[in-house]
Amino acid sequence: MRVFAIGDPHLSLFQQKPMDIFGPDWAAHDERLAAAWRDSVAENDVVIVAGDISWALKTADALMDLAWIEALPGRKILVRGNHDLWWQGVTRLNALYEDMFFLQNNHLMIDPQKKLAVCGSRGWALPGLDDYTAADGKILARELIRLKFSLDSAMAAGAEEILCAMHFPPAACPQNKSVFTDLLGQYPVKQAVYGHLHGAAAFRKGISGEHDGILYRLVSFDFVDGKPQLIYNGEKG
Repeated sequence: MRVFAIGDPHLSLFQQKPMDIFGPDWAAHDERLAAAWRDSVAENDVVIVAGDISWALKTADALMDLAWIEALPGRKILVRGNHDLWWQGVTRLNALYEDMFFLQNNHLMIDPQKKLAVCGSRGWALPGLDDYTAADGKILARELIRLKFSLDSAMAAGAEEILCAMHFPPAACPQNKSVFTDLLGQYPVKQAVYGHLHGAAAFRKGISGEHDGILYRLVSFDFVDGKPQLIYNGEKG
């Protein structure tokens, strides 16, 4: 079993929303993603989808996009993004599919023998942004609690190694520190992947590389050219 990750598929099958208005990197993006996914992912692999999954506003309208993802190879772990307004009731969502797991306040043990778990949360905008408000602070605090719930649930299940999935960057460059990275450092997290950032200028704003023993990787669709990224090849450590 291998683990891949990609963020921001921004699907819109229920009501067409062309993504190429955001630039040539998004032309026919769903077709490119499906082709790259099938080329690299096997049925026994795991794919983390790091948020901004569907443009739908209601869960019923997102079902076509979720079915599109379900039809692709592998077991999928989905994290909520800021545009995933359809995401309501994680327990109900997790009852919909056998090979798709919705990550919120929980974890998925993807390799019980190696005690490898996937944890995560949506995350949120961090202090220091020009438009950061008190309302953002409340959402950030809630997402931090959700991330802790996720990590604690994995530890209670016996996890010895954790892959973390978020939508927002866990920290901004050049500080590369935040309440999220401080929390991750208290657990056996080996890698953290995230999306949300789009365009060359934004790509440089997120934490990248290894910091305090954790490897941070941006996997937003346009950053990785629409190709799911291999983040774990089956070897522990």
